[in-house]
Amino acid sequence: MNHMSKKYNIDERITLKGYWYLPSDPEKKIAGILTYDPNNNIVLELFGGFNCSLDALFSNKQKEVDVVFGKTSDGEDITLLHSSRSANIKFGATFPLVSYSSSYLIIGKHINGLDERCNYWACVKIPELSHWCPPSAITISLSSKETTRINITFDTQYQNVMNVIDKVQIDDNTSVTLAHDVNFNSSEMLLTPKIEQYTYLKITKEKQTSIKEILWDIITYEQFLSLATLSIVKSSSIIVFDDELYWTCDNKKYYRPISIIHLAGDLNTKAQTAIRTTGFLFDYQTIKDHYADLLRKWYSEPENIAPIRSHLIDSLERKKVYSSVDFLVIIQAIEGFWWRFRDLEYRNSNNIPKKQKTSLNTILSELLSEFDDVEHINTLELNIEAVIDSRHYYSHFVPKTRKPKTLFGWQLINQAKRLRLLLLCCVLSFLGLQHSLINSILEECHATILKHLDS
Repeated sequence: MNHMSKKYNIDERITLKGYWYLPSDPEKKIAGILTYDPNNNIVLELFGGFNCSLDALFSNKQKEVDVVFGKTSDGEDITLLHSSRSANIKFGATFPLVSYSSSYLIIGKHINGLDERCNYWACVKIPELSHWCPPSAITISLSSKETTRINITFDTQYQNVMNVIDKVQIDDNTSVTLAHDVNFNSSEMLLTPKIEQYTYLKITKEKQTSIKEILWDIITYEQFLSLATLSIVKSSSIIVFDDELYWTCDNKKYYRPISIIHLAGDLNTKAQTAIRTTGFLFDYQTIKDHYADLLRKWYSEPENIAPIRSHLIDSLERKKVYSSVDFLVIIQAIEGFWWRFRDLEYRNSNNIPKKQKTSLNTILSELLSEFDDVEHINTLELNIEAVIDSRHYYSHFVPKTRKPKTLFGWQLINQAKRLRLLLLCCVLSFLGLQHSLINSILEECHATILKHLDS
């Protein structure tokens, strides 16, 4: 059986029926239905409440529940984390209907919290990943002599080292692997064969880890792939395995999959957005020789780079309407990059006292000069004075007369596009790419970057 075949997709509706209880009172089980939909809702509806009176149900006391356990009609262990309660009762009813809205749904194991440590590893599917790094898992050969014969060959052996595309040791504890796999439905192979090849992400740890740490690693990679593809990418399936949860058959271990679904920001709204398969900033083949170094750098210095890369990723979101907030996100990320990685060196080399704050004019001028050997920065036509007035006007809403060069509408969006090119250069430089490679990358997708805000 394929190790990724038993899973729950984040972009699909899930309904689970069973009995539910609190870990502190396992004998008090209540029937109910758990529903998840891709619009950021995990809701458990119970025919009664957990060990509390009607007065308590309708009060503000104990409305937050850290952990709820469940056992479904299919025998699945379920954990709900970070839940809030609401209740209602109709006239004449003998029991209330109680709902719990949860932030995390764990299918396949009972855990006591996100920080609980076990020997976990994770396999993650991200739809764009297969386009960014093609799996090439299937070999097709054609022959046409007297008859036409089509041979399709692939290997689905779990953890086959031949399936590994690239493995990066991030640090002493964490490894991030790109691997390919194939899904097929053997029951339909004779009449309507359905075969899917894909690239997936595997995260492994040398030491015990937690679901919280695994999710952080996944989100960090999602952000890296968002940069690479110039679009917001989200996982469609997160499967975690526990080294102690398995069954044996013919002296082989088969690990039980644990599906993780969580409502972190807009994680699950990706289902409503078309998958972008072309127009990437760069693909795996382009940066293959630098991939390991780039990824290590991306995972390093989280406190310094995290807010900057988050602003950059936010600026990639395709919207129908853009506002001054989108402009501010980009310019603030550029300022943040300067303060964290350039300001101290600039002060020291120019003997500038600490009390003298570097102006935004200087920041933009220096960064443009730093990347003047990148063709599309050299010809950027950035209106620095207008950008500065707009930055202060939209941040502090000072009178327009004090910032006469403030931009509005299309002119503001136009400058935001150019600022994002500069921000991309800053981030790519932080990752360690030479200006010559940055120039080549921007040359390949310059039109895509400029048109992106129009989409």
